[in-house]
Amino acid sequence: MWHNGYGYGKKMKRSRTASILVLIFMAAAAEGTMAHPIEDFQAVLPDEAGVWKKALPPETYDKASLYEYINGAAELFLSYNFRKLLTVRYAGPDEEEIVIDIFDMGDSANAFGVFSHGREQEDGLVGQGSEYGGGLLTFWKDRYYVSIMAYPETPEKKELVLELGRKLAGAVPADGALPPILALLPEANLVRDSIRYFHHHIWLNSHFFISSDNILLIDHETQAVLARYRSEDIDLHLLIILYPDEEKTNKAAASFLLHYLPDAREGMAERPDGRWTGLLREGRRLGVVFNAPDKDTLTSYLRMIGPAPDRPE
Repeated sequence: MWHNGYGYGKKMKRSRTASILVLIFMAAAAEGTMAHPIEDFQAVLPDEAGVWKKALPPETYDKASLYEYINGAAELFLSYNFRKLLTVRYAGPDEEEIVIDIFDMGDSANAFGVFSHGREQEDGLVGQGSEYGGGLLTFWKDRYYVSIMAYPETPEKKELVLELGRKLAGAVPADGALPPILALLPEANLVRDSIRYFHHHIWLNSHFFISSDNILLIDHETQAVLARYRSEDIDLHLLIILYPDEEKTNKAAASFLLHYLPDAREGMAERPDGRWTGLLREGRRLGVVFNAPDKDTLTSYLRMIGPAPDRPE
């Protein structure tokens, strides 16, 4: 296990600081808002961890400055209603670094969405969901998405990365709610690590390409979830979208049929490869099944989709 190089008195002082921070988090959570600055996460992290020393000062970025830090990936976070980023670095031997990025995504649904976007196989080691591999830990808890990077990987650095992740996750006292739309997914044959939550059409196309254009009218007013279903006989994708009202749902359904399934009958069509694709709309909910092995399977999965929840006030 790593150690922080501090004496007992300093350990007690930092412990009190972390306890105070947790109380602040709990009070803010009870009020339904986060009253403290994201910089307070710094108090949870040790100043030293073995040969690693925290580099000061930390860096913060908002919506206007995020491109300065992650130009190529800023669009992903901004599309999920990113609020603020805190970056903390640890300097080690041979100019190596451990880089901790803590993203405030505004709510737990968006934090989960960012995590789900890049997830391949969830391991459950940290927070509400995590994935570790090759020196990179990503996880989410409540409204926060966290990335801890330590390249190149060593067993010692892996242990430290996981310990730092647990400290940060432990400072957030409450779990956040999953996006309600996930409850609409049928359970049978669901590949859970394939679930992607988003509200920008470009992220749909990055996981299952439909069209270069936004033919399903997915935007910041919509919620969407894409998942894969697989068994010995089944390998298909299911897309569920919640729109703000029935009018937009109907427009999206008409657009999809026009541009993607022009030969559909009753919203369903056999594709040139022999697979079936179709949609079913109900109120402000639209469900689409892609690449079902036959019409009966397509119809079955469309009917298994849960009902649209009441739109919140």
